[in-house]
Amino acid sequence: MPIASEPIAPAPIQIAPSAPIELMWILHNGQASHPLKSWFSKVEAIRLEMGRALVGFWADRIRGFTEANVLARRSGTLLDPDLIAFFSGLDAACAVPGTPSLLSESDAERAAIRARLDRLRGEPALRKQYGSLLQSAWKMVEEEWQSTGRSAVIAAAADWRRRLDAGVGYREILERSEIWPGRPDLDALADVAAARGNLVLSPSWFGGEIHVIELDGMMYMGRGIQRADDEEERRRLALHVASNMKALSDPTRLSILLQVAHEPASVTELARHLHLSQPTVSGHVQVLREAGLLEERSVGRSSILSADARRLRDLLTGTQEALAKQFRR
Repeated sequence: MPIASEPIAPAPIQIAPSAPIELMWILHNGQASHPLKSWFSKVEAIRLEMGRALVGFWADRIRGFTEANVLARRSGTLLDPDLIAFFSGLDAACAVPGTPSLLSESDAERAAIRARLDRLRGEPALRKQYGSLLQSAWKMVEEEWQSTGRSAVIAAAADWRRRLDAGVGYREILERSEIWPGRPDLDALADVAAARGNLVLSPSWFGGEIHVIELDGMMYMGRGIQRADDEEERRRLALHVASNMKALSDPTRLSILLQVAHEPASVTELARHLHLSQPTVSGHVQVLREAGLLEERSVGRSSILSADARRLRDLLTGTQEALAKQFRR
């Protein structure tokens, strides 16, 4: 006999500030190879003073300190609004064996984080240097965090909570139609985590467009809450979008892209097919290559060009996201 039952309500999405994630952001941006501008400029002093030490500490060519968030979760401090307990529990967290799933990271990143955690567990001197480096970086921004950032993200978390309770989806909160262009698996992971109550959103004071961290089924996601609204920032965005779209603004370039997407070809073959000179085709190919829309491989003395939908999708999605944010205020 059929049995009627009440529909199961979706599990709640947790929202919480996270000082360890703020630390992750400042360490990541402190490793930048270029001057930090706009709302990232508050980390420029760290980049100038500590950038070389941050880049050289691990020397594995993997940018960022994601393992710090692994350690924060192990010590139960990942969702703390301050780092006092994180730093006091760092030694104990480093002693825990194993590596979480880290499905948000690439294979190379997972391997590097695993090696980092192993070294921190087995090398007390390195562990001490690591803690000192992180504390030195945090000390440079702690005053701003305590005076401005902490209260701002707490207020943003309350606003996000109200919006979620009013029926706004978590992707709208994050201002993303796709979690990460080119990584559809992250969309699936986030949706499953949200349905199971394993999704945590964190507004960030020092953060940028989005952070995504998967740890053994839990998804920690968020974005920076600061926005630059001056004329210089709008000009920068306009230049960026115009540069991205330039590749698709010419019918000949679009014809070349569609042709090599259908069948890989050399510049010579494209020139013959399109009844154009080789220099003309080469010029169009260079624009497409700079936009990241072409792949190139050597076959004998020729370079064969090809394209796939993923590269085009990444360019269009990234441009759409950058523009759409300006209309969501």
